[in-house]
Amino acid sequence: MTPPLIININSDQMRRYEKTRNGIEYTDEIASSEGAGFVLYPAAEHTPEMIKAAICELFNERDVVAMKVADARDWDERYRTEIFAHHWVRTLRWYEINADDYDLLRREREKGTPPEEYIKAFVLPLTAETKAANLKKYGEQILKR
Repeated sequence: MTPPLIININSDQMRRYEKTRNGIEYTDEIASSEGAGFVLYPAAEHTPEMIKAAICELFNERDVVAMKVADARDWDERYRTEIFAHHWVRTLRWYEINADDYDLLRREREKGTPPEEYIKAFVLPLTAETKAANLKKYGEQILKR
């Protein structure tokens, strides 16, 4: 099996979330010469009307080629990125960080587990086991990267 493409990031490089005027966080990523794709991350207190207003704001003020409201997988990826970017795991290699079990990630994210607590419970104590599992899955080639 081919190892996954890994982008090394640290907390200084972690994606910054901007906010619309009504406080809804979003990210953008250049999609083409025509503009960017946007993902809105509304919180529980944001109403459907607030989300519609945020979408209109972005369409009126930015070059939007794609727009979506974050789904559960987007929130999981955001949580996972926070784990990989945390300074406590900066010295670890990607194959030592237990953040590939999306059921576990979602369960902990939905419980409200902060990334620090996830790292204390599921990453730092399991680095050897995680490395061994990734070696078994991807082979020795991961150590040569």
